[in-house]
Amino acid sequence: MDEDRIRWNQRYREGAYVGRLHPTPLVQAWFDSATCKTAMDVACGTGRNARFLAAAGVDVIGVDIAKEAIVLARGLAQELSNIKFIVADLDEGLPIQKTFDLIVLVRFVDMDLLRKLPDHLKPGGKLIVEEHLVWDDSDVELAGPSSPRFRVKPGEVAAACPKLATLYRYEGLIQDPLGETAAVSQFVGAKL
Repeated sequence: MDEDRIRWNQRYREGAYVGRLHPTPLVQAWFDSATCKTAMDVACGTGRNARFLAAAGVDVIGVDIAKEAIVLARGLAQELSNIKFIVADLDEGLPIQKTFDLIVLVRFVDMDLLRKLPDHLKPGGKLIVEEHLVWDDSDVELAGPSSPRFRVKPGEVAAACPKLATLYRYEGLIQDPLGETAAVSQFVGAKL
């Protein structure tokens, strides 16, 4: 959608996520360099997870709707020859029709897209997902979107991936590397 593209480009022009250079801890914990040779980072933003994977020797494709984010991602990844970034509206589906050893989806809610991602995994491939979770405890100040539209309900991520063997699942509060508290749904699944 053009409205999404405009909004996200504006956010990146205003400096959103500039300080977020670290890879997602869930990706760091579940990435296996021995078995992962190809990866796709879906809704990659400035490419923090894509850069982490490429630095480990993985051939990576990062996809995002925001051209501004992709320009930043390319600039941050100049020294990595095994990474490619693509501008694409994920509401229209994935622009890549191939399979990967690993697919990463971090904090971009699109359940229709999520249901299709296992089809893009090679046998034995992993899907790593972290989404903002709907959280009812109003005493906790949470990082992330205030609208439940951009958060998942408990169990929703795992339910969207019935074809995958669940390797890890967590729903609750985490402290992110920037020191913020986030309510998240984390899921790691493997295609058998």
